[in-house]
Amino acid sequence: MSQFGYMGVFIGAFAFFCLLILGRQKRVRTGSDFSVAGRSLTATQVSWVIIGTLVGGVSTIGTVQTAYNHGIVAWVFTLGSGISCFILGCFFAAVLRREEVVTVSELLGRYFGQGFQYYSSLFNSCGMFIHIIAQYLAAMAILSSVFHFSQPVSVLVTLLLMGIFVVSGGISGAGMVGKLKFFMLYGIMILSAGLALYRGGGVGNILSSLPGEIDFLNFFPHGVGPTLVDLISMITGVLSTQIYLQAVFSAKTIRQARNGAFLSALVIPPIGILGIVVGLYLRAHYPELEGNSAQALPYFFKIALPPAIAAFCSAVLLLAILGTGAGLVLGVTTNLYMDGIKKLFKAREENALTMVRLCTLAVLLLSGGIVLAGFDTAILQWSYLSMGFRGASVFAGLCIVVFMGRRKFSGLVRTGLYLLPLFYLTWEIMG
Repeated sequence: MSQFGYMGVFIGAFAFFCLLILGRQKRVRTGSDFSVAGRSLTATQVSWVIIGTLVGGVSTIGTVQTAYNHGIVAWVFTLGSGISCFILGCFFAAVLRREEVVTVSELLGRYFGQGFQYYSSLFNSCGMFIHIIAQYLAAMAILSSVFHFSQPVSVLVTLLLMGIFVVSGGISGAGMVGKLKFFMLYGIMILSAGLALYRGGGVGNILSSLPGEIDFLNFFPHGVGPTLVDLISMITGVLSTQIYLQAVFSAKTIRQARNGAFLSALVIPPIGILGIVVGLYLRAHYPELEGNSAQALPYFFKIALPPAIAAFCSAVLLLAILGTGAGLVLGVTTNLYMDGIKKLFKAREENALTMVRLCTLAVLLLSGGIVLAGFDTAILQWSYLSMGFRGASVFAGLCIVVFMGRRKFSGLVRTGLYLLPLFYLTWEIMG
């Protein structure tokens, strides 16, 4: 198949999935429909929203990239995601759904004051914003692999496609993307891992072919401390992230919210294992990818699959990345509107949908601009920083609310909550 044929299949498959998603989305009429779907989601729909945002470029391209460079430590992201969803279902879902809020910062504001609501919303939004950049990098890896686009063109295309997903359907749109991603992405990763094992002669042969200077089976390649920090950052970050908790806020009942979290906990970690298999196979047999490991998974599609199937898989992978980015943009947008614009400017309900969509455009433009400015690094590094930032701004306060349940707290507790994000930021800068 020629390069033009490959691009044609990619465009056709991607366009088909986009039309399928957009055609089945519920019409969004109000700000409430956009943000919490009228609190009507079932357990599986709650799970689709969580999966649609958590399982994306980091869980696939980022995991394969990190496995190629460092080995099984790449499982931290999906393992931490699964653990956090289990904890969400066990301890947090009931309280969060019962409060009937739209943002997690709104919930914290009820207990720690309106000032802390704005403060935590700002830092939580910054954390999600960082994760959006990771999705840009992953999407650009796909677009560069297929079309050989320059960086500015890749950023522009990513921005436009991500904007279409988030603006058209809000939280319901995130659920539709998640449902499609669950079936298609898992099928592709199972196929890829199976082919890697077959081409590599099994796990034993792959491991014996790995370069000896790196211990790829060491879960703590940089020491126990840094890996545990990344894992804790993942767990606390997911439990502090607006879009994942927004899925719980949107559930029809407490039971649906809890079961949706448990279903997500069950299905997310295995995709990381599949990505590790592919990453280790590529490291064993294609050492020339070192230095360009973000291209590892798209490269595997090209060498291991017939061209038409490789193009199809790349299109699904791009869809998954854009779905995650769109969900994160939705989370930031919801925070900006509900915890900022609506309260500070007393926006009217009839203008809510327009204002939310304008916020979405602003978030997309700013994140794309930062990527163009050259802030480029490993995809998972952006993601761990993002999760830690979110956890520092929300998690401690959320735990106090869930496990203590009191309405009044001392000034010392409030001061500690205000200082946590600043301590984390200082630690990251100094580190």
